Formats: sequence, structure tokens, C-alpha cells
Amino acid sequence: MLPEPEVCQRARKARDPRFDGRFIVGVLTTGIYCRPVCPARVPAEDNVRYFPTPAAAQDAGFRPCLRCRPETARRLPEWTLANDTVVRGLRLIDAGFLDTHPVEALAERLGITGRHLNRLFLDALKATPKSLARTRRVQLAKRLIDSSTLPLAEVALRAGFGSLRRFNDEMKEAYGRPPRELRRLRNAEPDADIVLQLPVRGPYHASWVFDFLEARALPGLEEVVEGEYRRALFHDGGRAGWLRVRWTGDGLEVSIPPAGITHLGDLLARVRRVFDLDSDPQAIEAVLLEDPLLADCIARNPGLRVPGAWDGYEIAVRAILGQQVSVARARDLAVRLCEQFGGGDFPPPATLAEADVSAIGMPGRRGEAVRTLSRAVLDGSLVLDESAEPEELTDALVRLPGIGPWTAGYIGMRVARDPDAFPDSDWVVLKVLGMKPAGSRDRSEAWRPWRAYAVMALWRLEGERRQRDAARTSPRTASKRRN
Repeated sequence: MLPEPEVCQRARKARDPRFDGRFIVGVLTTGIYCRPVCPARVPAEDNVRYFPTPAAAQDAGFRPCLRCRPETARRLPEWTLANDTVVRGLRLIDAGFLDTHPVEALAERLGITGRHLNRLFLDALKATPKSLARTRRVQLAKRLIDSSTLPLAEVALRAGFGSLRRFNDEMKEAYGRPPRELRRLRNAEPDADIVLQLPVRGPYHASWVFDFLEARALPGLEEVVEGEYRRALFHDGGRAGWLRVRWTGDGLEVSIPPAGITHLGDLLARVRRVFDLDSDPQAIEAVLLEDPLLADCIARNPGLRVPGAWDGYEIAVRAILGQQVSVARARDLAVRLCEQFGGGDFPPPATLAEADVSAIGMPGRRGEAVRTLSRAVLDGSLVLDESAEPEELTDALVRLPGIGPWTAGYIGMRVARDPDAFPDSDWVVLKVLGMKPAGSRDRSEAWRPWRAYAVMALWRLEGERRQRDAARTSPRTASKRRN
């Protein structure tokens, strides 16, 4: 996973932004670790060591640089890990799993022993899950210290620390100074939103992602207004305001109301998966550009992403509602579901497990599929989040009555974040390819392991065709009306 030393040397000397997040530079003479794009004077090669992660650098005794701020670096592309178990484990760690559970619980969730889990992480990242979780907490706390006026006790709580003493000890160990000395002054009102920058590995097709989310937004829960995505946050049973995300041209700016931050790590993990920030477009497009059907579309639309799920259960239910209907119709059904069974919010599994879902205007078999899915989530036999192993999730889904390959493939793309998920019976995919499902499966082999991104390109192709048709027919329609 760590690039060759010669590559690391050239990248850090050139301060190449393409390698930001791909490795960490530890400087022996200062005891500091930096991003390869750090603006500080470039140290001699004999005085540096390279690490795959900040956690590995901290375990080796280095402290984070206060100038280049490693906590704000781009994320490591998941494909570089080459181990699905490590990827799924990292996703859970990012969401704060180890803040409230022991490492053994994480191993059990992934279906392996704790000893094997530690071995996998050390091989891939040169750091244990426990070290990665500790570094992640420290980085989240540092961002809150720098970007908010929250009291330090609240910073500790919302970054995932179990106690203020633990917070003080870990921050001092990491930065060599207590949190109060790290606090920066800023011109912000005490109740102002907390604003964080999430860097993006470009290119990034922002308009595609925001348009995708806008077409599927549920009123009252989410919306896209003037290019800004908003999602309702809840705390203590009530609404705590809107999380807001906007594209700045080189990254995402996330604004969070202080009352809505119950756990910063979980919120940022949700934003990252909704906006698919952990993909590597250059690696993806290198494969898809080889296909003559997709090449022009990819060239015109660099940086297509697969928007993920804010909540896995919500997307799974909506996938069932969307079977064999248009996006607009599926959205209307989801709105009715919220109004009839959720009081305006998305209803939980316990509600839909016993509800007559078909009453919103859908076939009874599809309503029964929603109930069956909800019961499986309640009894724990179905886990709908990005830690799910894609093949196991697909098998579990298609065993449920009323859920077929298209629904399972769609959930795999958006919930499990499987880059190779492929809903082979998707109507748009079959139309653009001019094939039946069996033919589309064969045709998709050339796109592995990025078939989900190929689906986005096919959807984009169909959208462009519709726009061209509308542009051609619009003047004719207007002429007929004038005559």
C-alpha cells in the first residue's frame, strides 16, 4: 500500500498533491510527521521515514505537524488496501465503533478473531485498529478545537472520548501540549455552525452528485437548495437543525449546528459516503476509458461518483419502493411512506415491520417485502451499512421474498459501497446497452472492479440523450403552439 521509497521521495520534494493522503512523512530531526504537501522546508532524505498512516507515525513516536495539519489531508483510496476486511473495518472505525466497543467486538462484527484482525491491520496499515481509532479521535478533536467555540468538555464528548481526562491525556501525548493550548481564536458566535473542510481527490463531478441527490430528496428530511445539500439532524428526540454541504471548487464545506453533533465521527462518515469521497477517480477512469461505449461520456464527465446512503435502512426500503417505477414515482411513494407511517420523518424498522405498507399505493407483494426486510433488520439477521460484506449482503437480500437482483445490486452500490456492484436488470442499463440481463452481465466484465461507476456513466449517457431529445423537440412544440 505504501508507495516505493523513490516515489515517496519525489512526491514530497515536489509537494505533489496527488500523493496527499497516500503516505505520511516522519522527520527524525524534529519528531514531527507531515503530509507530503507540507509547506515547511524539505528535510534531507536521511532524516525522514515514510508511513502509510498517521497512526503508524504516532506509534513510532512522531507528533502531527501544526502547520500542514495532517488531520485535514485527503483520505487514503480504499482500493489501495487490497483487503475487503480491512476496508470494512476502517469504515466502522471511522464511524466511531471502537469509541464504544472493544476490538474483539469489531472482530466479531467482521467475522474473524481479534488476533487475526490485528494482524490484517498491521500488514496493511502498520497500525492496529486501536491505534487507528485513537488517532482518529485525536484528529476529530483537533478539528473541533480549530473550527468551533465549543467548550473543551463538549469537544471531548463529540470527538468520541469517554472522559475529559482521557481527552486531555491523549491530546497531550499526540501534540505535546494540552488542548487548551491548541485552542485557536476565531471570529465566530458561540452558537454559530461548525464549518469543516473535506478535501476531495479530484476530479469530482459535483453537479452530478448534487443533481442525483436533489432528484431523490425527501421533503422535510433532506433538500438541495441553490447547489447546497441539506440533511435534517436529530438530538434527544427532536430536530437539531440542518447539516449543510456545498461544493467549493476543490472540496466540500460542511456546516453543522452545534446542537446536532452527537458524534462528529459518525456525521463525517455519513457525509463521506453520501458524496463518495473515498474513491480514486483516476484509477476508475483508467479502466472505464478503455471501453468505446463509455470513453466519450467519461471524458466529458470526469469524476462521476456513486452517491451513497445517509442511512442504509432508509435506502434499502426506498430501493424496494423503486422497483419497476421511475425515480419520480419512487420518491412520491417514499414521501407518502413518511407522511403515513413516520409523521413526516422516515419510519423506523419497528414501525414498518407491522405496517400495511401497500396502503400508500403500491403492490401488496412489494409492501410485504418492506415488512420482511424490516423484520430482518430488527432481529439482526440483516445488517444494512457499509461494513457489510457485499456478496454476503447480496445473498441475504435475494433470499428475502420480493427482493430480486436489481434491488440487491442497487443496495450494494449505495449502502455497502461496493464499487463492483452491478444491477444487471436496471432498465436504463439494458436500454443503453441494447441487451437482456444475461448480456449486460457479460458486457460488464470489462468494467471490473468498477462496475458501479460504469452504471453511473450509463445513467449519465441516458440523461444526456434525453436532454438532446428535449432540445430538439422543444422548438417544434413551440412552433405548433404558435400556429
